[in-house]
Amino acid sequence: MTAAVGLGGGQQPARLLPLREELTLHAGPRTRDGAPTWTLHDPANNRFFRIGWLEFEILSRWDSGDMEAIAADVRRRTTLDVSVDHVETVARFLMASNLLQARGEPAIERLLRQAASVRTGPAKWLLKNYLFVRIPLVRPDRFLKWAFPLVAWMFTRGFVAAAVMAALIGGYLVLRQWDAFLGTFPHFFSLEGAILAGVALTGAKILHELGHAFTAHRFGCRVPTMGVAFLVLWPVLYTDTSEAWKLPSRHRRLAIGAAGMAAELALAAAATLAWSFLPDGPVRSAAFLLATSTWLLTLAINLNPFMRFDGYYLLSDYMDIPNLQDRSFALARWRLREMLFGLGDPAPERWPRHTRRVLLAYAYCTWIYRFFLFLGIALLVYHLFFKLLGIFLMVVELVWFIARPIWGELKEWGMRRDRVRLNRHSLATLAALGCVVALVLVPWRSAVPASAILRAEQQMKLFIPRAARLEEVRVRPGQVVAAGEVLFTFRSPDLEHDLAQAERRAELSRWQVQFQGMSRDLLERNQVSWRELEGALAQAAGYRSELARLQVTAPMAGRVVELADPLRPGEWLTANTPLATVIDPSSAILEAYVAEADLARISVGTPGVFHPDDLGRPSVSGTVVAIDDGSSRALPEPVLASIHGGDVAVRDVRGAGDSLIPESPVYRVLIRPDAGLSAPDRVVRGRILLQGERESVIARTWRFAVGVLIRESGF
Repeated sequence: MTAAVGLGGGQQPARLLPLREELTLHAGPRTRDGAPTWTLHDPANNRFFRIGWLEFEILSRWDSGDMEAIAADVRRRTTLDVSVDHVETVARFLMASNLLQARGEPAIERLLRQAASVRTGPAKWLLKNYLFVRIPLVRPDRFLKWAFPLVAWMFTRGFVAAAVMAALIGGYLVLRQWDAFLGTFPHFFSLEGAILAGVALTGAKILHELGHAFTAHRFGCRVPTMGVAFLVLWPVLYTDTSEAWKLPSRHRRLAIGAAGMAAELALAAAATLAWSFLPDGPVRSAAFLLATSTWLLTLAINLNPFMRFDGYYLLSDYMDIPNLQDRSFALARWRLREMLFGLGDPAPERWPRHTRRVLLAYAYCTWIYRFFLFLGIALLVYHLFFKLLGIFLMVVELVWFIARPIWGELKEWGMRRDRVRLNRHSLATLAALGCVVALVLVPWRSAVPASAILRAEQQMKLFIPRAARLEEVRVRPGQVVAAGEVLFTFRSPDLEHDLAQAERRAELSRWQVQFQGMSRDLLERNQVSWRELEGALAQAAGYRSELARLQVTAPMAGRVVELADPLRPGEWLTANTPLATVIDPSSAILEAYVAEADLARISVGTPGVFHPDDLGRPSVSGTVVAIDDGSSRALPEPVLASIHGGDVAVRDVRGAGDSLIPESPVYRVLIRPDAGLSAPDRVVRGRILLQGERESVIARTWRFAVGVLIRESGF
């Protein structure tokens, strides 16, 4: 066009601006309905544009420079019904994509405005690109042309068959010595192993990128650059194979996209086979790493279709949909607006019903995946840097990658609010919005759930005080006992021997004190003899006390429950071995452990209902009578621990189940049953619902967020 006003100023342009001379046009693949396509290549920006029959016919006559003439000639020579508006639309597309020659001051000014709009300062550029920076390193075309004859044999069917055979034989041999195969892994925890792992993985990734490059070169595509990109500050190699879009064959584009993974899998197959024949050493360890990590990284990362890795381009080529993400996102945004408001806008593109469903599912899954991915990256950068910088980068991540797209869509809804009319879509949206607001703002939540047990109010657990030999069991389960009654008798020969030794020392010291007047030496040791006598007597008394404790008695009157079984006279028991539990059967108590976040909503007098895990037992109502001031450092009731099937998450610091530390703070709460309830013989586990103060979801979220900010505010 002769001036920028030619396509937007309300007047008909006199002449069309010519196309840039370096543009090239290539035959493209046919669409699903058989229509031909062409690929327009902009070599200056290495961009590709897929056009259809109508656009091709218009561009074929572009040199005439007149819209009316172009439209008339297309109508005359083809079956297409082309108007000036169609030509003008193509002209707008060409101008917006900078595919026309810039002539005249208005065109130059437009290009300057475009350059100024995308120009950013160093700080803003770093802020937007610190998570992904691409650095070109080499232009590999000359190397690929020289080296391709050396690797051409890898593109034969014979090589593919050999790789598959190596994978099968190597897998079979590894399975026969699986324990030895896994035993190679600890080698990488050393410095030498870490260096070896880095070298092996780097070599595998270089081979991956060369697979893309050589395959693209084989099909006649230019590879402009190869380099390194920093993804969340982690270096990853990349190869620019965008020229694959000019290939009309979808199978060739798929081959280029899959070549990197195929190269790594072939390397993994060779490494798996080589591992079985290599001697122990660094080379065998490198083979183990290539045989394991290569498979996992290839499948877990490269095949991921939700990020722009190999899996995304493979899916795009397989579905034959260029710009898959952008087009699926546009369709999903349109579908979401129509579902919520029923605006009646036309779909951005017409797709078959099955394809449209696949694109919508892909878009929604990608949004969900990216939400959690960016949320995870935000937490990662927070912990990766020092706290002040970590907080700043986390906020940037949350605002730029999560909040900004959501805010942009909300702004789009606001711009279309004048087009919203009452219909079934808008009414359903208003109803759903009202439910969400009520769910968030109304303090409907009153129940405070907690793990709890029903037990005897008075109970004492009996343990053996020290390692000893069981002599006699004088009690049976369910037996009623009196306070002080002997229940278990133990004997410790070591303790008896120590007592005998102490008594002999005491007798010797006593004799020295009694007959000190008969010997000058004994008289001079008068004070020492008295101290030795006192020490020996005290030691003997201590041993007698220990022996007396081996007579385990009932600490209170009650009934014996949970008797350790089996207990046979003559067996040796270690210290603190549980023996039995004595309870007062007259009254029961509920013991619950409430999370710290819910503690402020309950108080003494709060009612609740206990629901046992055993559905055969009735529910029990009660009232809170006591709340601990501090959180429980250790969980005294093992039945509530997560490692024993309970709901309280704990870690066993000793590995023996006797030191259960809660993962998050919990507070012990005692609830007395409303009706007089006798104590159960065994502890009954369940859940209790306390009727605490009502609280809205937003208030709970705010309180949690403030608590996190206070906890993390220390610098």
